Amino acid sequence: MASMYNHSDFGMSVEVKTKALILRRYPFQERRWIVRLYTPGEGILSALLSQRQGTAVLPGALMRVSLRLRPQREIQRLTELEWAHMYRRFYHDPAHTPYLLLIVEWLNQCLYVPDGGLFDWIAAKLAEIDLSPSPQRDVQRFLAELLPRLGGAAPSPEATLSEIELHYQQLFPNWKPIHAISLATFANL
Repeated sequence: MASMYNHSDFGMSVEVKTKALILRRYPFQERRWIVRLYTPGEGILSALLSQRQGTAVLPGALMRVSLRLRPQREIQRLTELEWAHMYRRFYHDPAHTPYLLLIVEWLNQCLYVPDGGLFDWIAAKLAEIDLSPSPQRDVQRFLAELLPRLGGAAPSPEATLSEIELHYQQLFPNWKPIHAISLATFANL
């Protein structure tokens, strides 16, 4: 899916309201944050937000945002944000949090192109894994099912997480090993 807006048609900037998945958050200056987010219509964007906004934004969050997009700028201005989905376990249950961190670290390396269907599928799977009594198995299945949606070959159903990562390394030449896999939580995957 191409961008919803042809930015060359606009002289200055355009206001875009969209869903977004927060992939990373970086401190910037004294009272600001830069967030890297994935949106269905624009793909990967970096946006600047105030300290007040930044305290509510966590990696993996599914948000509704308003952005001021300027085609010449690397960092866009985020004007409004609100939660699109509130997780029940990912941020509140220490046993579930590592799974979200693994997913976000993984997605941060393989999401680039705007795709509304892919965004909706990921959002639904995150909500499902958040409520899962066995998130370890569901995360592994999610990452295996994601690969064909990104253009790769589906790994075997018995593939371990490390084997699934090898498939991603073949598809994405600049793939960096996932650090979360070394955590004890994922030792048996």
